[in-house]
Amino acid sequence: MIDFLLLVAAKLLLGWLIADFLGGVLHWLEDRILREDMLLIGPAIVAPNRLHHRKPMAFAAASLVHRNGTTWIAAASASALWLLAFGPSAVWAGATLGGMLTSMVHYLTHVPPRPGHPLRILQEIGIIQSVAQHAQHHRPTANRRYCVLTSWLNPVLDAVGIWAGLEVAARWLRVPVDAS
Repeated sequence: MIDFLLLVAAKLLLGWLIADFLGGVLHWLEDRILREDMLLIGPAIVAPNRLHHRKPMAFAAASLVHRNGTTWIAAASASALWLLAFGPSAVWAGATLGGMLTSMVHYLTHVPPRPGHPLRILQEIGIIQSVAQHAQHHRPTANRRYCVLTSWLNPVLDAVGIWAGLEVAARWLRVPVDAS
């Protein structure tokens, strides 16, 4: 029974990390490739993201739905496609939950829970991203720390140069990359 529970927990965690990675790739696209003048996604997704980088607390004042709506739509869409393609699984459940909570976890990196709060403990062990790690993303000219769900993937992805590699690929494909 313990082996079964450990296997389910490992699969849920794998799904959580998949959500973190995919969210990081989307965040990188928002920051570096997508533009505010793009039809539909520009005003709905890119502009609020860019405002958040100029004024990091801007989104904290927004309503729960405004802060999370596009993330919920993206996560629900990806979850539905995964469900249709592969069926339900613990990995799917972990990825869906992680995807749905990404913006809330991001919010907690800007408005952290008080010391001793269970969410603060999750930040300290890295299951959800810490305030200190997310602050590194907001440094001027920072091109790193795009994953906002956990504190585990960013050090690895930054060390292997994934974001720089994606930018090389984008430039090779003649896709403009935002230098800011």
